[in-house]
Amino acid sequence: MTNQLEEEFIKMVKENKEDFYKVAYSYVKNEQQALDIIGEATYKGLNSLSKIRERKYMKTWFYRIIINESIASNRKNKNIVYDTNILENMTEDEIDKDEILDLYNAIDELSDKYKTVIILKYMKQMKTKEIANMLNMNINTVKVQVKRGVDKLRSIMGGKA
Repeated sequence: MTNQLEEEFIKMVKENKEDFYKVAYSYVKNEQQALDIIGEATYKGLNSLSKIRERKYMKTWFYRIIINESIASNRKNKNIVYDTNILENMTEDEIDKDEILDLYNAIDELSDKYKTVIILKYMKQMKTKEIANMLNMNINTVKVQVKRGVDKLRSIMGGKA
């Protein structure tokens, strides 16, 4: 049973590795640090598989581990450096890279609770219900945090957002 669960977990990590990496990277803005976070999260996930209540929530559960590891990594390493290469991959046509960098800077100024829901909602394009399940929160709480996070972003950016 445990071997089957471990195999299922490893398969899920491999199938979603790019999405997991993007979430970690959105927090730390450093390729090597994001890869380290995924490695540490995978290790912790494998050692904590018995805590999964339902297999269908394995991916959600692992996202939570990645987010927690990313936040912990940011607390350890306060000096965040932006990698402008991500801008090349994320932007097309006419989006101004300076505006995107300003947005990243503004997102970094948000508290962790707002940063998390903003990243999941707008960068990962997750539905509010998915975010609520992932973070083990009431759906209305997520909606309020998204709205407040957007309001704070607007304030930080001087009404540009």
